[in-house]
Amino acid sequence: MEIDTSKPHIGRVYDYVLGGHHNYEVDRRAATEIMKLVPTYPKWARLNRWFIQLVGQQWSESGITNVLDLGSGLPTQGHLNDYLPEARILFSDIDPVSVIYGEEILADKPNMRYLQADLRDTSPLLAAAAQFFGADRRVALGCIGILYMMDDESSRDLLRKMHAFCAPGSVLALSFLVPRSASAAHHLNSAGALAGIKVYPRTPEEMAALMKPWKVHACRSLAAWLDLEDFLTQEEYESSPFDMLGLIAHH
Repeated sequence: MEIDTSKPHIGRVYDYVLGGHHNYEVDRRAATEIMKLVPTYPKWARLNRWFIQLVGQQWSESGITNVLDLGSGLPTQGHLNDYLPEARILFSDIDPVSVIYGEEILADKPNMRYLQADLRDTSPLLAAAAQFFGADRRVALGCIGILYMMDDESSRDLLRKMHAFCAPGSVLALSFLVPRSASAAHHLNSAGALAGIKVYPRTPEEMAALMKPWKVHACRSLAAWLDLEDFLTQEEYESSPFDMLGLIAHH
């Protein structure tokens, strides 16, 4: 796997704003410029990571044994493997840095694997998942911090194919960006362009339609999920072009 350090990668930018060390100068420069446009970005990143931890805790308490996580980033402290140490977990990411370090982190965990995968082409991922989980397709699917970087067609295709792969009783957790103003998409894409991505904010209604046949069970702001409504000040919240919601859906 070749690591391109000539341009920023959003996963490594995210790692940097969370205080991680698996990033490069190009990622740190991009993060600094993004925060000039969206000063609250580090707080949203923390809420997103804490939502992963909340989901991991809930899945552990409900006896989940199979997890397929999409766009995982680094499975460092506080990721799903901490909350579900006995579960079979297949992590995935397109970023080779995440995959290389992820494999090192999970090297002594035979029940876990890290796969390099492009979510716009699900065939290799689903083939690996079929081999990893075997006939047991009752799976908890993590899709947190991903779909706002994928267009409608790719997102719909991904979620439908994951639904077809998973057995009844499976559960899905995802987060998404909700526009708070008419100019939100433009504002977000000005920031996203600094990390080489396009951003796709969606309303809860648009998200629910996009993810069918998954059935929405609960959808609320990440701050509400985490009981941290005061984590952003009123001024920070009002100045943010978006809110971030977490959603749990059932097969």
